[in-house]
Order: sequence, then C-alpha cells, then structure tokens
Amino acid sequence: MGVDQIDASNACIPPAHPLTFQSLPLPSATRGEPIFLDGDGGRLNDGDDSKAPLLMYTVGKLIVIREIHLDESDNNNNISTFQPSTHRTGPSSTPSTNGFLYRGHSSPVTCAKFNPAGTYIASGDSRGKLRIWSYDHEEHLPKIELQMLAGPIRDVSWDFEGKRIVVVGDGMQGAECGKVVQWDTGVKCGDLAAHGRKKGSSCAFRPCRPMRVATGGGEDSMVFFHKGPPFVRVVGDGVVSEKCHERGAVHALRYNSDGSVLASVGTDGSVCFYEGRGMELVKRVEKVHLSSIFSACWNRSGTHLLTCGADGYARLLDGRVEGDSLGEIVNEWNVTAVHIGDKEQDSSGKVPVGAMQLGCAFIKGNVPVSVGYNGQIAVLPLPSSLGLPFTSSAESMEKPIVITGHQAPISAMTFGTPGSNTLYTADTDGVIIEWNGSTGKAKGRVSVVGEEDADVTGKVHAGATVTALTFHDGTLYSAGWDDYVRTTQGRSCIDKLKMESQPNAMTCGTTLIVVMTVEGLVLIKDKQIASELIRLPYSATAVCLSKDDSVLYVSGDDCNIHVYIVASSGSNPLSESHVIKGGHLKPVHSLSLSHDGTKLAAADVRDVCVYSTSDYSPIVSKGRWCFHTQRIGCLSWSPDDTVLASGGNDDDIYLWCIAKKMKRIHYRFAHRGGVTGLRFVGDAVSVGAGDWMLVSTGNDGAVNWWSVEENVTNKFN
Repeated sequence: MGVDQIDASNACIPPAHPLTFQSLPLPSATRGEPIFLDGDGGRLNDGDDSKAPLLMYTVGKLIVIREIHLDESDNNNNISTFQPSTHRTGPSSTPSTNGFLYRGHSSPVTCAKFNPAGTYIASGDSRGKLRIWSYDHEEHLPKIELQMLAGPIRDVSWDFEGKRIVVVGDGMQGAECGKVVQWDTGVKCGDLAAHGRKKGSSCAFRPCRPMRVATGGGEDSMVFFHKGPPFVRVVGDGVVSEKCHERGAVHALRYNSDGSVLASVGTDGSVCFYEGRGMELVKRVEKVHLSSIFSACWNRSGTHLLTCGADGYARLLDGRVEGDSLGEIVNEWNVTAVHIGDKEQDSSGKVPVGAMQLGCAFIKGNVPVSVGYNGQIAVLPLPSSLGLPFTSSAESMEKPIVITGHQAPISAMTFGTPGSNTLYTADTDGVIIEWNGSTGKAKGRVSVVGEEDADVTGKVHAGATVTALTFHDGTLYSAGWDDYVRTTQGRSCIDKLKMESQPNAMTCGTTLIVVMTVEGLVLIKDKQIASELIRLPYSATAVCLSKDDSVLYVSGDDCNIHVYIVASSGSNPLSESHVIKGGHLKPVHSLSLSHDGTKLAAADVRDVCVYSTSDYSPIVSKGRWCFHTQRIGCLSWSPDDTVLASGGNDDDIYLWCIAKKMKRIHYRFAHRGGVTGLRFVGDAVSVGAGDWMLVSTGNDGAVNWWSVEENVTNKFN
C-alpha cells in the first residue's frame, strides 16, 4: 500500500464562478450489483436545519452530493429560484446550488462515505484507490490518497471517532481483500481475514467501544468478525456466527446507531441480525424479499431497518431486539408501481429491470429513499401510525416523490416555446427529459406512445444516442442513432420519421427543419419528409438555418462553410451561393446565427470566428478567440447579440464580446468530459430576468445554470 501524489486541481467547479443551480445526474447502475448510497451527512450537516437533507452516490468518475428538497412545489415558475438562497447553505456555508459534483477521481468511483463529523469524505474507485477529501472546504481539497487494493473497492466505513477507515473489495492477485488504516497516514491497523476468491462486498465499523469490524464476502456468503485495534479475526469460540446466509454474496452489513445490533442482507433474500459485541446470531429472517436484497440501512434511532431488493420493493423491518417483533415487516413500498404509474403491472409477476431496487438509505436519519436500476430516486413516505420521528418537511408526504434525470452523458439540449419555462435534454442512452426551465426541476421522462417501456428505463430512441433536439411549432423533434427523427408533444412521443442514414444534427427556421446525416441533408416540413436525401460533395459537420428559411449554412470536412439558398419549391431545394474559404484551419463543428441574422459564429477545435452575413467578411478572424484546447461543440448568442458563449470538450465555457474583442470571460471545469449544450435563457422563461442566465449541459449528465450578468458588466462594459 502506497501513498500517492495528490492532484488537487479541478476537483470541483471553482467557487468564484457564478454557478447558481445544478440539476445533478442520477446514480450509475450495474445490473446485479448494489448502488452505494450515503444519507448520513454527519453532525455538520444533519444537525443544521439550514442545510437540506443530503444523499451521496456515485456516477461514473464523479461523486454526487445531492440536496433532497421535500418542501418545494414543482409549480414554482419564478426565476428568482436560482438566486442564492438565504435559508439554505452549502458545505462551506456558501449559498446552496442544489448540491455539487466532485471530480477528483481518475477512475470510476464505486463508493463514498461521510465521516461522523460530516467534514471529510472517504471514496474508493475501481482501481483500488481510496481518496479522503474535505467536504466543508469550498475547494474540497484532498487529505490523502492511498492504493488500498488491487481491484475495485466495494464498500468503505469509518469508525465512530473518525480516525480509522475499513475498506473491502476485490483483492484479485493481491494478498488482501480488505484493510483497516489510519485515516490521515494510511498506516495499517491490523489484518483482516480474506474472503473466498479474494472478494469482499461489504464492511461495517461498530460505532462504539469495544471496536468491532465486520466484513461480508462477495461469493462465499460468509461474514467475518474482527476485534481490535489492531484488528484480528475472531474465531473458534463457538459464539461467532459466520455462515448464516445460504448462498451468494453478502451485499450489505450495517450496525445500528448504538452498536447493539448488526444486520446483514444478501443474495438469498434473508436478513440476519447479530449481537453487536459478541457477534452471535440473534435471528435470521428468511424471504424478506422474493429475490436478492441489495442494500440495507438503519434509521437514526436504530430501531428500524430499511431494505430493498430486485423484486421492486423496499421494506421496513422492526430492528428492536426486545420482545418478539425483531425482523417483522412493519411497512413496505411497491416502488415498481411508483415507476410504472397508471400502467398495469405484468400479471406474471416479472419485475421490470429498471424498477429493480439496488440501493436505499435514510436521509436526515429518518426519511427513506430507494434507487432502482433506472437511476430514479424514490423518496418514500413513512406512515404516521409507525410512530417514527421524521423531519418537518416529510410529515406532509402522502405518496412517494420520484426524482428523475440522466444517468448518461447529455448529448443534446433545446428550449420549448418562448415563455413556456420548458427545457428539454437528451442523453446517449436515448432518454429525453422535460425540465422546468426556471426552477431546474425535472418534470418527467418522455415516453413513446404505442411502444411499451417494458424495462421502465425510459429510452425513447431504443437505447441509441440522441444527437440533436429542436423545438418547432409546439413539437419537439429528436434525432437519434437509431436512424429515426421522432416527434414529441408534451412528454408523449407520437410519431417517427425514418432516415436513410444516421442523423447527427438538426436546425430549424420558421416552417422548415433540416436534418444533417452522415450521407447528406434531409428537409422536413409539416412533420413530413419534404425532400429526398440531398447528397453533398463533402461530409457535413454542422448546419444552421436562418429564421426565414431562406439561407442554409453548412460546414464540412473541407474546413469551409457553404452557403445555400433554400428554394420553396422545385426539384432542387438547395443552390450554393457562396463558400467561406480560409477562415478555419480545421473543420467547423458548431454554427450559430445571431438573433438579428446579421452575424454567423463558427467554431472548430480551437478558433471561434464571427462573419458578417451581408458579405461574409470576417468580424472576428482565426487566431483571435483561440483559447479552447479541444473541439468546440456548442455556441450561443446572448439575447441582445453582444455576447457569444462557447463550450468545448476541454470542459470550459468562454464568453466573448464583439465590442471588446481582446477580452474574454473563462469558466473552467464547467462539465467533466466536455460541454455539449449551451443556451442563454432569454425569452424561454416567462419573466425577463433570464437574459443573462446561461444554461449548459455536459458529458457529466448535469444541467448547470450560470448567472453571468455581473461578470459581463464588469468585464465588457
């Protein structure tokens, strides 16, 4: 085990940037594996009413810490929602932005856990690295990074003092599948027993003295107990119960709050309760779920255990040892029915893949949440008859709240009808989300009419990447790599148009839509294909259509921009009128016309150029706005056409001003993996405060709102 050099850069969006709100991605999910959730924000967060309940989970190489708001109406259409909150604060007492994304890992993150104080987080990744970093510091600086295991870390747990950490995972060719170390130095605190095939799946630290560590096997269905420090396995006294599960993995081990009871759940669908100190089996409850149980969590008082499984249910068990009620199911939630809604469940009893519940937790200690394979977060109501304490905001909950979003990189974005407060985004899994554009809340997923979503995954384009979205005359058009352009009204996809080749981009004017495919262009009018495939002597890379449908701009792999006149009728709808040559050294990947139609912005892998549409002379030539380091995929003009925003695969957003060509505004680390969408809100919302609100989407699956007015005023005026 070695202490690695720590990279403290780009762990999060810099606090100086004017980020006002984030719509965060959903948890990553792998079928048959638990989703690691942590709803215990520690004393710093859960003991402060000015902080919303927190839920932490992982998505790809990112860690998401999401605020769960239970007291806000979805009907709030006030743009001031994005202004810094006076009654909620973030981790460093800064105004809340709905949570944040931590991007300090270089490999997919598998688990993350708050320390008891809520000030530090320990997170493990798929390459066996453990990273400990500050939560309450505005830049979230790392404390230490350790190479713990040869394979993925599956679970992590702190001791009650916040001084020691235990991790388990895949040992692979290494000698160990679990370790206990000092949190600040990485020094080992004993030797943990190795599970079968060097695969550990879960671990737990007893939250009081005498200290105990329990580890669960990934394949041997064993639970090993250790005492210390230094920690050694406890065996041979006839009391310790190690083989209580019949088969498979022990997916979760969890101590209650006072350390008196340890619970384990696993593949066999049973729940085992152990005496916390002596590690003797107290009771084994069989068939709590009809299939594998993937996760378990105690409430704050340690009286009830929440479980969830592949049968689509979340269940609450009595965890009190006193009396005969231990292990009894006191409440259950059919989460599958919540996801399906008004649709009837399969009469055969088959659970849709997307509704299989892979993770659960209590937020603020008393509000249960469950997460399924489709990533959607269900906040579950607790019946008042149980007599359990809950937060004031949860008392009014009568039915589950489903929080939706994206699990995959966002690939396209567009606004709805002006003044409608509607934003649409789509991702590489074919999922399309409708958002309230002024509050940042997801209204729901688009579903296909006439095609049953049997898996409850919400994929519109058959799991293929959605490459472009455009909104025209009350209808949303989406182009995907399933070779269809689909039309959607509201959240119902009602029709589809077959393309001859793969569509990669779309643009629309007043009555016309142009689809760019890998083999040429296709015109759509009145929801019907209006032309045959128009083949070009070059490969098109971007398209842009004027508002009056008269001029079409197409960039190609020849590094030129071709200007076409669009005919309203005739066999040849496009006639080339001009070619902008020599403006770029690399192919142009993004085109954008100003609102008044007098300026055309074009961007390649480095340069952002602006041309006059009257004579196609350069207003800003190459070599002037050349600070992006990777492909520039999106451009957006401000409502008054004075400022141009650009976003690239270098994770950065730049703001440029036509009147101040030598100046620029730079927002670093806007989206991990690159910026894929960029739009000024403008008149898309019903109030005028959106003129300088910038919305961005990225490969991190997040939608960010930026209030750039102050920066623009200070820099460009």
